[in-house]
Amino acid sequence: MKFLLTAAAMALVGTQTVDADIYMHNPRGSNNRLNEGNNNRNNGNRLFDSQNNNRGGYNVGDGTGNGDGNSGAGEGIMKYYASSILPIEWTNQHSCGQENNDCQMIIQYSCDNGDNSSTMRDGDNTNTPNADTAENADNDTGRHEPKSYYDECRTRKRNKGLFTADQNLNGDTAKYTRQNPNGTRRGLECPEERDYYPYWHPTMWRDVAILTNNPGEYCDKYQEESQNVKGKNYCSVIEHNNEIECEANGGTWRTQAPWGIKKPDCLKAAWNRDNHLGNAQMHTGDENSMAGAYTNSYNWTLPNVNEATCVLRLRYNISTGDYPWDLNATHNGKDYSPVTNDPVVDIGLEKGLTLAINTAQFGRTFQDRSHIFRIIPRPSNIPATSVIHNLNVRGRRGNIVQNYPAVEYDFVPNRLEMAVTDYVHWQWTGSNNNPNNDGEGKARTDRSNVAQIKNLADNYPMRPEDVTMFDSVAEVQEFATLGGTDKKLDDVDPYFNGGLKQMSRGTYFYMCTRNNNFSNRSQKGTIIVGDMDLL
Repeated sequence: MKFLLTAAAMALVGTQTVDADIYMHNPRGSNNRLNEGNNNRNNGNRLFDSQNNNRGGYNVGDGTGNGDGNSGAGEGIMKYYASSILPIEWTNQHSCGQENNDCQMIIQYSCDNGDNSSTMRDGDNTNTPNADTAENADNDTGRHEPKSYYDECRTRKRNKGLFTADQNLNGDTAKYTRQNPNGTRRGLECPEERDYYPYWHPTMWRDVAILTNNPGEYCDKYQEESQNVKGKNYCSVIEHNNEIECEANGGTWRTQAPWGIKKPDCLKAAWNRDNHLGNAQMHTGDENSMAGAYTNSYNWTLPNVNEATCVLRLRYNISTGDYPWDLNATHNGKDYSPVTNDPVVDIGLEKGLTLAINTAQFGRTFQDRSHIFRIIPRPSNIPATSVIHNLNVRGRRGNIVQNYPAVEYDFVPNRLEMAVTDYVHWQWTGSNNNPNNDGEGKARTDRSNVAQIKNLADNYPMRPEDVTMFDSVAEVQEFATLGGTDKKLDDVDPYFNGGLKQMSRGTYFYMCTRNNNFSNRSQKGTIIVGDMDLL
């Protein structure tokens, strides 16, 4: 990913191979998983090109069942209210926000029209959707992009002004790139659009935010070129990718109008250390001031739409800065490229030294996407000035070694500060077919609940009559037992929607009774409620 303005624009490259996987933890990132009962995903080409390893990711959420805990597969779809705040959390393996590299995080989303006729779905099996059938013929496979999107990609000529190093691209359409020289298909994604940002043709993706280690140099350019605010060009004869060739071959060069939404946020990326899928040093309002170590996160205010089925996309580009970013097609080929595969370099010793370089993985872009979720209308009785905060659960069954690079259970946000006029939307989902790892309760199952504790040092919940974070004993019961009778929650569904709730002023601490296993993990959270001007 690199700032690109013209058809002859340069690609972002670096000078070493990197292994920089990225995993989204809230909302649940799929890493191309569906509902596999094993640690490795079945099909890394199912929906998109992640370039992550085969572990990691979360199964699709299971939902309402028959009361015995065997809930319907794939029915636990998260539902967020329009204009509510959704905390996005992730880990990235390589560094960011420091002098070791250049990096960008691109957060995007795409939605259907909400009329239940969408081709956007998680699917019922782990097969890759068929690109050569009717638009929605194989409706049992997952799908994000429509078939027409991929048809245009494999028909349209690729941008031959791009730097491809010494890679031999085996075709001339937009499905062939430096990172994908053989044109391998992943889902119905367009490889050229995946690898470059901002893309110069229309896409289905709307920009949420760009996080970069160099906002002063790049933010204005990224925001100006975002399809949120700038129309993108295409030819009526799909094969042609520029105006001159388009019109010379009888086509009309057209502009698709911008989305007409606000430009994406562009912020300083959090500081991450190399080779570490862990917490980050987050920035405060001053980009040069660092807060404590927290999970990489961004608070997304969801679009104010009526109803839609959506997918969230997180791309991560990482590159070192050993040479300028102004490379283009004139630098292609082993005789002209400043980098080649596994070069032997002379550093003045008797024998040269081989560098571990794969030029297909320079300026490498990684990706994760959520399972589908739904945006639903904001209740009419909630004032426009009141913020709705989504409070979810991340993680999956198993200890940290078994889950890695997924994570163990936690509440998201782990610490929520809200005004007395705001609302909390309690909601989480999970799977009944996790890998057969350690954990409490029925094997393979995710379950969570909420019970108030006196402080974060406590591991025993308060008695119902002492609870202050809920309004009644019935509400305490609802959140603690989720309507079931089993002491480890085995007879309830992994999906829970506790609805909207206002809270009185105060500080509240809570835990999950099933997963807060003191010897292994802590699943606790904090809510601080006060006056808006004091938060």
